[in-house]
Amino acid sequence: MLYLHESKLIFFLKICKYSILTFISILFYFGLVNYSGNKFNYLLFSIISNFLIYFAFRRNSIFFETFFSLLLWLGFWFKFSCTILLQEGLFGEEVGSFDYSLFSFDKSLIVSQVGIISFILSGYLREFFIFNYPQKIKYNFKKVNFFSKNRIKIWILFIIIFIMINFLNYYFKIYQKGLLPIYDINFFVSGIFKWLLLFGLTSISSLLIFYEINTFKFFFISSSLIIFSETFLTSLSMLSRGMIFNALALAFGIYIFSKKINITSNLKYHFKSFFIIIALFYISVNYVNYIRANYFYVGKSTEFTKDKQSQENAKKKFNLTQLNSEIIYLAVNRWVGIDGVMAVVSKTEKLKTKLLIDSLKEKKNTKEANFYERNFNIKTIDYSNQLYKNYVKGNILPGIIGYLFYSGSLLLLFISIFILTITSSLIEYAAFKLSYNNLIFSALIGQVIAFRFIHFGYLPNQTYYLFGTIFITIFIIYLLNNFLRKYKTYD
Repeated sequence: MLYLHESKLIFFLKICKYSILTFISILFYFGLVNYSGNKFNYLLFSIISNFLIYFAFRRNSIFFETFFSLLLWLGFWFKFSCTILLQEGLFGEEVGSFDYSLFSFDKSLIVSQVGIISFILSGYLREFFIFNYPQKIKYNFKKVNFFSKNRIKIWILFIIIFIMINFLNYYFKIYQKGLLPIYDINFFVSGIFKWLLLFGLTSISSLLIFYEINTFKFFFISSSLIIFSETFLTSLSMLSRGMIFNALALAFGIYIFSKKINITSNLKYHFKSFFIIIALFYISVNYVNYIRANYFYVGKSTEFTKDKQSQENAKKKFNLTQLNSEIIYLAVNRWVGIDGVMAVVSKTEKLKTKLLIDSLKEKKNTKEANFYERNFNIKTIDYSNQLYKNYVKGNILPGIIGYLFYSGSLLLLFISIFILTITSSLIEYAAFKLSYNNLIFSALIGQVIAFRFIHFGYLPNQTYYLFGTIFITIFIIYLLNNFLRKYKTYD
């Protein structure tokens, strides 16, 4: 039976691998044919970008590298190639004053390649000279411990907590994407809610599933349903379409974790988990698109925008076809990356170290254009006709590579990406060590950092908030682990 499961898993992985290779090959061919700049430049860009997929899943990859690699691939090569093939080279997202000239296209690809190469080289430096996760990890959990004795109570308590937090957030609009709170809420209270919603509750999920797998050496699909339901409800309460990121971090962390502690891969469990994630993600995106349509706008896809004679009727009457069309639009256009680089490259005359320094002085403003939008001619949405007055102006972002090229220096871009990658890797490793080798938790932390960097550019001087919150989270998980160890969780 074990051999049968392993052979099925290998067969499935081969199908996935060859399907991805076929898709990339087709997209590359048509991208090369349609690229108007230097063909060799696009070829080099394609080789470096697609190497990220191998880099993401190589033997000694860490979670930050995996998630950041995939986000870079989606935001740069995938988005760029799909755009020049399917949208006649016209970007659905803002690219500022980009003139679509051959020179500008080539320069954008060169800047992108420098940033990606720096990331890849720093990953190999980390692998060969700094640290790697152990290939095998041993845990000596007693079958009778604090968690096993109180398992049902703990899971029920967790369910009550995350349902209550999400209900309060949804009802009082404490933290929702694109909206200001409608009540004057204490800063400390709102901060706790924001932390719990972004990754605090999911961190607790990673701790509970970590103890469950170690204690019982078994995968409970009911527990997976609970932790993925948390990410689902949290996304709904925040009006966020990003449920899949935390969910995949947990799922991938569980998969790698199970391999390193010698638990037999349960193909049925992993398939069910993946199906649960995809199903909940699809529902959450459609629901949030519906709610956002009533709060903000009808939508950006062709199906949403082709009939605006009556905006109110359009908001209330759009159907499943329109919702799916919006999802397809988002799947191609909403990745952050190459468009930010293109907008920055378009303002060569402004690119100086001083501009990068000036960006650090940016202050929060929920109504007016941000630093990136003002300096690179990014058009913003007119919010004057919104149904609700407590909106927050959506921010368009350059991403970490576009942002660091504010200086106009490829060398500074290379060095900065290199240092940030090493630093992020060390933070993830600290999460691993201080959580008593909880790979599921370190997977979540790696994903959170990668997501922040790919969406970098607004209020960069407040990045310390995120990293401060990450350190606090690591400390909280450390304390919870000590509490459980105090009750003789280990032999």
